[in-house]
Amino acid sequence: MFQVLVIYKKGDEKVKAKKLTLLGAISATLLLTACQGNSTNQDTQGNNAQQDLELSSSAAISTMEPSQAGDTTSTLAMSQVFEGLYVLGPDDELQLGVAAEEPEISEDETVYTFTLRDDAEWSDGTPVTADDFVFAFQKITDPKYAAPNADVLFDVVKNAREINLEDGDIDTLGVKAIDDKTLEFTLERPVPYFKSLLAYPVLYPQNKEYVENQGKKYATDSDHLIYNGPFKLSDWSASGDDWGYEKNESYWDKDEVKLDKANVTVVKTPSTAINLYATDALDMIDKLSSEYIPTYKDDPSFESVEQFTTFFLKMNSERDGKKNALDNENIRKGIAQAFDKESFVKNILQDDSNPTDHLIPKGQTKAPDGKKDFTEVADERNDYLSYDPEKAKEAWEKGKEELGVDKVELGFLTDDTEEAKKNAEFFQYELQDNLPGLEITVEQVPFTVRVDRDSNKEYDLELAGCGTDYRDPLTVMRIFMSSSDLGGVTYSNEDYDKLIQDTREDHAADKEARFDDFVEAQDILINQDAVIAPIYNRSLSTLVNPSVKDLHWHAYGPSYNLKWAYKE
Repeated sequence: MFQVLVIYKKGDEKVKAKKLTLLGAISATLLLTACQGNSTNQDTQGNNAQQDLELSSSAAISTMEPSQAGDTTSTLAMSQVFEGLYVLGPDDELQLGVAAEEPEISEDETVYTFTLRDDAEWSDGTPVTADDFVFAFQKITDPKYAAPNADVLFDVVKNAREINLEDGDIDTLGVKAIDDKTLEFTLERPVPYFKSLLAYPVLYPQNKEYVENQGKKYATDSDHLIYNGPFKLSDWSASGDDWGYEKNESYWDKDEVKLDKANVTVVKTPSTAINLYATDALDMIDKLSSEYIPTYKDDPSFESVEQFTTFFLKMNSERDGKKNALDNENIRKGIAQAFDKESFVKNILQDDSNPTDHLIPKGQTKAPDGKKDFTEVADERNDYLSYDPEKAKEAWEKGKEELGVDKVELGFLTDDTEEAKKNAEFFQYELQDNLPGLEITVEQVPFTVRVDRDSNKEYDLELAGCGTDYRDPLTVMRIFMSSSDLGGVTYSNEDYDKLIQDTREDHAADKEARFDDFVEAQDILINQDAVIAPIYNRSLSTLVNPSVKDLHWHAYGPSYNLKWAYKE
């Protein structure tokens, strides 16, 4: 892979003079892949010429089967080509999707009745029906599909927990098709975030007849899928990196969709992304590498998107069925206090991200009285494990003594990109420098491999992130329950489980008690058990060609939406 050290800003006159040199330097295969259709990119919104965009992605799609989705790249792709009852609008507001109107809600707020749009269709011309939602909700609930997000419906939709954990009758699930265009949900109890949940990609509809006809080929590539969203997926396979979006002419709101096509290229080398962008081979870099942020921060192309996403170190105490040093609480507390998160944000990320001691992102959740943020209340009530080398060493030495060892060897799992390696090496240095006897080996693997190893808990340390899928602390905190398959970390605490379960049951209707449960549960997870060590809330740095309009970024859910985007 080539490296070009000189950085060219968008619009810099030097770009024109150096363009031919850069084109010669870039790998021909990569350039051709990234430039497909680029000759039409001088189009304007109002003419009849084709509207194409060239986008980058820092990771590949791991699955296009909604019930199996567990990573942000996959759910981002799903949000462009599928549509649920609700979608996120330009300002993070909920807008009607397949739903024709707001639902009728019973007096006790446990029954929601939706009417679907008459003109909602799949890309093969078949109508989107209530049965498509029933099938999708049954798939994520039915234990035979082993859906990683099954618990998102626990104590929300009637009988979801019993069906999934106790092999109950799937036909008793509280999702019912009254007729083709009338869909009824019966909930266990009032759920304040239920509408927000319905915009979550894992709950998008699926056409049962089509899925069953495709058999094992379903969702293995773009030719074995049908779509009900603004775009159709193209040129994608489960083993490939790149893909495209093509306008879906069967989409009910197709008149709002101005793009004809968007090509997505996975770019793992930051200098490659910069050079492709500088030579107009990319219209958007989805994640600007930290070393280029100071150069571009004042450029018209630069956008910083504050997101309700928290990154943290995960400490997995059992690997391949064997306990390791991370099974010791003091070893974990030593690690949690041994790295300078402010230095990481300032010197490594170099963006607008904010160091944090919390799992719940600042701004995501307000106290019941609406006056204070969750993080403010949590800080007032609990002492959080911040950077403190002396306390870190004290806990570390105590942990080694308890284990009877002088040396601890751990692996640090990360992606096979330059930026991922740089991030991992920061923690490798900080932890080894502050914790005597610690040796860390950085283990770089492709993104899809890391996803598999994370889900199978085949790692020791890992830098991971959790984004907000719906506006409630439960979206993140549920994944660390003993019953969850999503946390990707060996952890079980009965007190933590009970507190989270109380937010779903005993305290579901008591806003203050429910809020208190989350504050106490976060204290257990982070300060008492130190299973994760929060680092920062992400502010995503991107480069977007100024001629691209109405490409809307989101603080939660999918990071962006192409439905309204176009190029002048």
